[in-house]
Amino acid sequence: MPTTRATRRRGPLTALEGAEPAVAIGDAAARHVRLSPEGIARHVGETRSAFVPWSQVESVRAKPPATWWPYPAISDMAASLLGGLAGGLDLGESNETPTFVVAVTSIDGERLEWRATQHYLSGYRRGDAQATTRLVEYLSARAEARLLLARPAEVVDRISALTRVGLKIGP
Repeated sequence: MPTTRATRRRGPLTALEGAEPAVAIGDAAARHVRLSPEGIARHVGETRSAFVPWSQVESVRAKPPATWWPYPAISDMAASLLGGLAGGLDLGESNETPTFVVAVTSIDGERLEWRATQHYLSGYRRGDAQATTRLVEYLSARAEARLLLARPAEVVDRISALTRVGLKIGP
């Protein structure tokens, strides 16, 4: 039985509430990275496969793919429909699920590259992808900000509000 449940989602970010609250980057049902007040963890579904405490983290970088589609789910449906219409044509497409890298650099210089599964084949809205990149950079640079991760739904709600009003996040 899962110890966490998804309560909010915006782009690649998912608020996970429960016994171990966290903000997930990537599809929380598949490969993803969880940011919690204690540290950063690589997960496959509910199973944690690696963990780095914040005290050992030098920096974190995430660059989810962006799309020009205003609604990425429509792009994915259109691609599936066109693929179905093409039928038996071999278009050379890969059956591998697309992922993106979340890179964690430790204070001793070790670089870990963890893969996160995308929710959409086409990528995320530009604002959502940029907000995720900026949030991860902000949290890795400011220890006091990581306390916000204890309330993941509020973090995702704030990111949603910022991207909804069209504020530019970062340079």
